[in-house]
Amino acid sequence: MGSVKYEVWEQLEQIKIAVCDDMEADREKLRMDLCKIWENAKIEMFQTGNSVLQEIRKGNLFQIVFLDIYLEDRDGIEIGKAIHNDFPMIDLVFVTSSREFGPEAFEINALHYLVKPYKFESLLGIKGRYEQKKARKAVIRAGRGQQEEEIPYQMISYVESVHNYLLFHLITGAELKIRGSLQEIMDRLDDRFLRINRGIVVNMEAIEKMNTDSCEIGGMTFMLSRKQRAENRRRYNDFLFEEAIKLSGGAEKND
Repeated sequence: MGSVKYEVWEQLEQIKIAVCDDMEADREKLRMDLCKIWENAKIEMFQTGNSVLQEIRKGNLFQIVFLDIYLEDRDGIEIGKAIHNDFPMIDLVFVTSSREFGPEAFEINALHYLVKPYKFESLLGIKGRYEQKKARKAVIRAGRGQQEEEIPYQMISYVESVHNYLLFHLITGAELKIRGSLQEIMDRLDDRFLRINRGIVVNMEAIEKMNTDSCEIGGMTFMLSRKQRAENRRRYNDFLFEEAIKLSGGAEKND
């Protein structure tokens, strides 16, 4: 659903949060607790997964969606995957009384996995993690002179070198063509980016599958450099491990 441009989402000044839970008491408690943490937040409440998904698809975007997993109409993980696939810039926090869905939450890069009954301190931790992640959403200035473009890191799916130009492929499906080299861009990107061969740099957050000799992003398959295959897979596995530790650590702190 690339019809909603990321520029609009990036310009939201007031943080908007969606709370989706079919239990009214749980919705209201979470809303009240979030208001204590984010005093200026705009919080909207939803009883069903379909209703929050439809609202987002209509263009009502949120920075964070708190999503109960056990919903009457649809499974919360299913709704979360739909949101992540169409609007990967939205952070998801799964809220549930069970720990069994942790792996599914990790697969779609959820911000947090909140186990009921949660502690108020856990919400403070979520805010801290959101702000840390937001700080990582740095902007790379690519190009020279009047051609210079500002590109948010999290919007980059992969970068392709074509002759003396770079093609920035964004998660929205858009492309930006800028004169430059991969090496100079690599010197300015952070550790979420991996150069997998001479002509391609990928955002590891966008990788859908890592194979023995290739990786898959957005339906595209990219071959790994023969000399660096083992090192590339190691770096990607380390990246996944660090993200898993963050997610599982958040769940453990709910005890």
